[in-house]
Amino acid sequence: MRKSFISFRKVPFEIPQGWKVLFFSSPRSFDFFISEGFKLEADQQIACIGLETKKHIEESGYEVSFFGLNAGNPKEVAVEFEAWLGDRIALFPQSTKSNKTIESALPASQRIPLLVYDTVSDPVPFLNSFSVYIFTSPSNYKSFVSLNAIPEDSKVIAWGYSTAEVIMDDDAPVHFILDTATYSELLEILCKIPF
Repeated sequence: MRKSFISFRKVPFEIPQGWKVLFFSSPRSFDFFISEGFKLEADQQIACIGLETKKHIEESGYEVSFFGLNAGNPKEVAVEFEAWLGDRIALFPQSTKSNKTIESALPASQRIPLLVYDTVSDPVPFLNSFSVYIFTSPSNYKSFVSLNAIPEDSKVIAWGYSTAEVIMDDDAPVHFILDTATYSELLEILCKIPF
């Protein structure tokens, strides 16, 4: 069964001036940003957290100049992005609940945060238990555990280290962490789990 415990709402925004690189932390941040109608100037580039977001952006006809190789480890991506960015200024379209891992690695003079959507908790109580739980974000995990518990004999997969940290902060186990945060990596892990 697949169920998200969060939903998303657009927030009003205006695109600021003075930046040279757009950084998208997810396909969702791209979708909400682009929904306002946007034209990339010749001297502007797009960067993103990883391969899945890169594919999503490129499917919309945009070129991605930088993407992290291990999207599941945003601290690592932040170091790589900072080196690639140089002295340019980056715009960060994001959620009201963004962890801001990439953004916070940069000096304040090189980052422009831009709220483009709100992440809303939508918890639902479950009567059934499952052998595997996959949490795609810290917000999704927090919403789930607000009304549910993870059975001790279940396996937990965290979509990246930020999600894993939040789960482990609750003293809950994390059995697998996605490094590249791709669907192919998730399938590899699922194939290893005996059901």
